[in-house]
Amino acid sequence: MNEIKTTFDAKLSYGYDSVTHLEGLILDAGGGGRYKDHTILFRHILDKLKTIKAHNITIYVAAKPTAANSYPDNDYRRIRFEDQTEFNFETIDLDRFKSNANDEIREKGKVDPEKPNGAIHKRLLITSNLNENHWNELFGNVSTEQIENDEFINSKNEEELQYTLQKIKKRLRQSQFRKDLLKAYDNTCAISRSKVLSLLEAAHIQPYNGIHTSVVTNGILLRSDIHDLFDIYLEGKRLINISADYKIEVHSSLKDSEYWEYNGKYIKLPTKGNYPIF
Repeated sequence: MNEIKTTFDAKLSYGYDSVTHLEGLILDAGGGGRYKDHTILFRHILDKLKTIKAHNITIYVAAKPTAANSYPDNDYRRIRFEDQTEFNFETIDLDRFKSNANDEIREKGKVDPEKPNGAIHKRLLITSNLNENHWNELFGNVSTEQIENDEFINSKNEEELQYTLQKIKKRLRQSQFRKDLLKAYDNTCAISRSKVLSLLEAAHIQPYNGIHTSVVTNGILLRSDIHDLFDIYLEGKRLINISADYKIEVHSSLKDSEYWEYNGKYIKLPTKGNYPIF
């Protein structure tokens, strides 16, 4: 279990939860009101999830069983809202959700279900497709990868900057975003059909603007040289562009190059939906 630092008087961590046997973000209650910002931090977490339009969010009351309340299974522990237990924060009515979540936590988190009143100050688990680095980024702390990159950059002089950028780019190739695109595109460059894994990179269609932009629909798997041309603009146009109907458009300045053979052809699309949005 790894603690996530916040500015709140509360304990937040990420890892495997021995109570629910699930992995996710854990907000500890502490007992006896030890963490006075527990409830405030929970609401802050919900605000963050709304900001990044998070999907696939499930919230559990992860309190340990008691003699009076055995918490029979994880389904019982799940917070429900409008008959759902997995939430899309892009469309959710956040104010109503917060009020409902408070009521659900009080009800499910009772020490004794026979008594009328429970407390919202309960140990909670949030599962999602966000990993530990994502949660650190959301709460103002840079991820492990970012810290390593910053240290590397600060140790270099101006002449070594280009080399530094290449090292960072290589590291980004190993990101979860790339793994998701490799799976979606069956380990194949969408334009060249190359299957050389060491050359395949995750390209953002719309520029990176937080973890919510590193999703399959905002990405395309490209061979490294094509990725470079996809990111370079000339006269307001990408050197290699893709239209809304997935047709490849090679800039006229590349007419005498080997890339011209792709002009007018269609890209390889993901094998199971989640098509890119251009």
